[in-house]
Amino acid sequence: MKLLSIDSAGKTAAVALTEGDRVLAEGFANEGLTHSQMLLPLVDETLKKADATLAQVEAFAVTNGPGSFTGLRIGCALVKGMALGRPCYAVPTLMALACNERASGRIAVALLDARRKQVYMGGYAFDENGVPQAVISDRACAVEEAEELIKALDAPAVLLGDGAYLLSHLADGEQVILSEKNHILGSSIAHAAGFLQAEPAANLVPAYFRLSQAEREYQERKKEQEQK
Repeated sequence: MKLLSIDSAGKTAAVALTEGDRVLAEGFANEGLTHSQMLLPLVDETLKKADATLAQVEAFAVTNGPGSFTGLRIGCALVKGMALGRPCYAVPTLMALACNERASGRIAVALLDARRKQVYMGGYAFDENGVPQAVISDRACAVEEAEELIKALDAPAVLLGDGAYLLSHLADGEQVILSEKNHILGSSIAHAAGFLQAEPAANLVPAYFRLSQAEREYQERKKEQEQK
């Protein structure tokens, strides 16, 4: 099955066309452009590398959160527009990121910088077949809580993602190390999708994990007005 996998959850964008375990072509962009500008050209470029067309794609996978609110909406909307009845996979962003380190033999702790001294965090262990198993459920939490969860792990861990720097003081080179694979790869999304159930494109919705800045500000103003 030819699977087109897409990530637009963060500052970077990634695309891969795979068939089973074989990567036919992979694309990555970190050019400072918005996803609305770079994502569709990246899809087109990746398909051309594989000498394939969109009509030949049999299924789609997309990271659905957590991550950038705008980026998640763009990714899900793009896949909905391309799928046209073909099956889709909603891949948790943190699972996809953790799959970068599926061969490390360590628990992969995926960390995304959520600002305001918070991170999006998920920890995954992998068996000999690369099957991901959540050992720290995906969440938005304070950096301090993330630190305690990492310290409580009873196995060697590798920290990865753009939020790993916030916990870099935990790296001792033995029990906890830092990864160099800090951006989601299209092939990692495809790997994760292999362990998920397909669903109709209409069911794809972003998983935000917390309120947007506008929603937070509205709630704060509402609370202030109620206290007057």
